[in-house]
Amino acid sequence: MTAGPGQPAGHILVVGQGPRAACAVALLQQAAADVQLESIPSAEALARHAAVPPALLVLVDPLPFAAGRPEGPLPAETLRAEAQRAVFALELARRASRTLVLEGDAVAWSGVLAAAGVPGAGASGDAPAQLMLSTSARQGAGPLQARYLEPIWCAASVGHAPAVAWPREAFLDGDVPGETLPALIEVAGRARIVAYGPYLPLPAGTWKATAWLGFSPDIGRLPFILEIDSGGGVSRGFFEAERGGIFSLDLDFRVADPLHPLELRLITQDSALEGQAALIEVSLEPR
Repeated sequence: MTAGPGQPAGHILVVGQGPRAACAVALLQQAAADVQLESIPSAEALARHAAVPPALLVLVDPLPFAAGRPEGPLPAETLRAEAQRAVFALELARRASRTLVLEGDAVAWSGVLAAAGVPGAGASGDAPAQLMLSTSARQGAGPLQARYLEPIWCAASVGHAPAVAWPREAFLDGDVPGETLPALIEVAGRARIVAYGPYLPLPAGTWKATAWLGFSPDIGRLPFILEIDSGGGVSRGFFEAERGGIFSLDLDFRVADPLHPLELRLITQDSALEGQAALIEVSLEPR
């Protein structure tokens, strides 16, 4: 593609889903021949765009469930798919020379593109008025969406990883695999994995995890392991509960593959006669 006055040189990459993303591609193709749409997160796409970074990344509706939030409780697979899309968009923004967001009224997109230095976009055909954005994105938002998913989407346009948190509801019960972790974990019994999950991705880089843990007064002396499997390695922290209360444990780890689902495991190292523990949340801060 040959760049005209004010027009970005190199290829233009559009990230989005559904008719609105297709509309953005059509508008951009009126100004540039080299326009590509990415809608499915993949490591191959990240590697390809790292080798040849887009001159302009266009994010269409960068918010969770932009295509419509399903009714009822959200399946874990749905949340994980949205998380993959959010991290994918953020990683692409890190690679692009420039990022532009298209959201809201699609009829105004031609003007937004022209103001961003793509003067020919939409010159001969504006976006159809019927391309409405779903208004259901925030309906029934739970703690995982509010404290993890939405911050990543908000940061996608600038390409900087935000601080996020995985609340207790994101984790699974080691004693009843597949079930949501209860508020209180009975630690009595043999040494074992008592909590695991959440199988969610994070942007690439070094992170500090802070696990907030609570213990009942009858916990006694009980050693624990907290470990994070990032795919490329396992980071471990060791601590011993000696009394009741709420405590925190910091653990540094590195994410090499931003689309890899991370697993955190809370493990008791010795058998216990009684006591309860709680994994309150895990806060995550980029280094």
